[in-house]
Amino acid sequence: MSSRDFTGTEGILYADDWLEDVQRSMELAELPRALWVSAAASRFFDIALTWYRTDPRASVRGLTWENFRRHFKEKFFPDVALTALEGQFVGLVQGNSSVDEYAAEFFRLSRFAPDMIQDEGQKARKFRRGLIHAVRTRTSGRRDATFDQILIDAQIAEEDFGLKPKRSGDTMGASSSAGPAKRPHIQQQQQRPFQQQPLLQIQQAPARAQQHQGQGQRQAIQCAFCKKMGHTREDCRMKQGVCLFCGAPDHQVKNCAARAVRQAGQDGVQQARGGQQGRAFAMTVEPTQAVAEQIADDSEADCSTYYGLESDGVALDRGLIVEPLDFVLPE
Repeated sequence: MSSRDFTGTEGILYADDWLEDVQRSMELAELPRALWVSAAASRFFDIALTWYRTDPRASVRGLTWENFRRHFKEKFFPDVALTALEGQFVGLVQGNSSVDEYAAEFFRLSRFAPDMIQDEGQKARKFRRGLIHAVRTRTSGRRDATFDQILIDAQIAEEDFGLKPKRSGDTMGASSSAGPAKRPHIQQQQQRPFQQQPLLQIQQAPARAQQHQGQGQRQAIQCAFCKKMGHTREDCRMKQGVCLFCGAPDHQVKNCAARAVRQAGQDGVQQARGGQQGRAFAMTVEPTQAVAEQIADDSEADCSTYYGLESDGVALDRGLIVEPLDFVLPE
């Protein structure tokens, strides 16, 4: 029997682990199935114990284990939390974590999005898409490649490039005696913790004075990976292998819905009737953090081609600022 208690305040991940751990322990102990519910409930405290004692669905006599599991999940696995975890898995990318850390997070979240990885091929392709560009190019792109093959290829590439972060036991002296890393400029990128890439990154536009003040600084920054101005290697979407317009990992810029919306908004011109109240938008474009990350099809397009667009007063990656101006259309 599991020695872990459950109070109901630990969160959905702990609740899921606890439920599976309890069932596995009772199976190994060969406990009669009729006693499973009471045995599991013996580990309840605080909120969980109150729920078990007061909820008629949970405290009913003769409750089967299957019904207990269902009621337990309805109580401690709210739909909003499950949806949030599924969204985290959808936007999951390696970022600045190691391959092993990315794989661990992939496994941790994949159980909450089973429809996305119904077979081995889907699982392998989803994992491969989230790898950083330098590692992904060294893995198999075949549709029949297995998850284990992709993982092994990624681990080997990480070692070859010197990307794997140093463990806490490594000393400064040992690092110095070993000489410079094989790819120090890539290794330096892997210093920040694991990240999840949102499907659409939206940031509030900074104050106009702050924009002009930082414009010269952003122009002076050059990416060491794609050689374009306006961002660092750490933020280079071309290197990360994500969409060069919105940063999503599941498509390329040529298929980007956000880019299509922006282009449609720029191309469409509304013809208003005489004397009708209308609205215009003033747009100011400046170099942005994402300026060198917009390379169509990972190929030859100029990085500075694309700028994000959102609604009034909001910009994607602080690139395009949209300001509404009220006016009256001429008759």
